[in-house]
Amino acid sequence: MVLEADNIEALPHETSTLVLGLIEDGATPHDVVTGLVRHAMHVADGLLPDPAGLREQLGNLEEALTEYTDDEEADPEDTGLRLTPLDPRRPARDLLEDLLTGIHGCWLLHSEYDDLDTDEDLGHAEDWDDEQAEEHQRRSRDRFARLVRDTAAANRDRLV
Repeated sequence: MVLEADNIEALPHETSTLVLGLIEDGATPHDVVTGLVRHAMHVADGLLPDPAGLREQLGNLEEALTEYTDDEEADPEDTGLRLTPLDPRRPARDLLEDLLTGIHGCWLLHSEYDDLDTDEDLGHAEDWDDEQAEEHQRRSRDRFARLVRDTAAANRDRLV
């Protein structure tokens, strides 16, 4: 089954995608978090901790701009390129907010495809009043939280 999330709610995904990619590449969650926060703190101090990474970003950005604008002279300086995915003034809080937004996005996707358009107590979704829709949403959040806890317990070794 193919899931399509484009019609649910737009959410920022850059930091979550980066974190998951680094973990898939073998980094521990602790190393990913501390590395991202350390990188943002260096940027806040006026340092460029990864010049090679910046060159790669600029190359990718220039390719994307050229593709998007069909202009061989696309200027990456016009894009507002970020030196770090986190807010350098508050990297830990920004990372936490991104994590919470990512979890919310997962719940939105779960809720959209949770096969509970019909609840025995509530009837069919198209007949719900506001109170019934809120009850359905509460039940969906409870099911999602239970699934996350069960998955975390089953994969405890991956969380360290």
